[in-house]
Amino acid sequence: MRKKKRKADDAFDPDYDYVYGIVKDALKDDTELRKNVKRVLEVIVGLLKDRAVGSEEPATKKRRVEEIIKKK
Repeated sequence: MRKKKRKADDAFDPDYDYVYGIVKDALKDDTELRKNVKRVLEVIVGLLKDRAVGSEEPATKKRRVEEIIKKK
């Protein structure tokens, strides 16, 4: 099935300007978006580091508790 070529009026209707305006406005404030993405990534990396370091703490705590029990 062949499609008819769009005319300029169909291609550039008011809806096109609306969508183009949204994209243009979103890209205008990309520095703010980058800052927020960076902040979110910093939080995620911090949580992952805490979890990695936190996994060692129970072993250390268990060893310390065992040493205290042996002393008694």
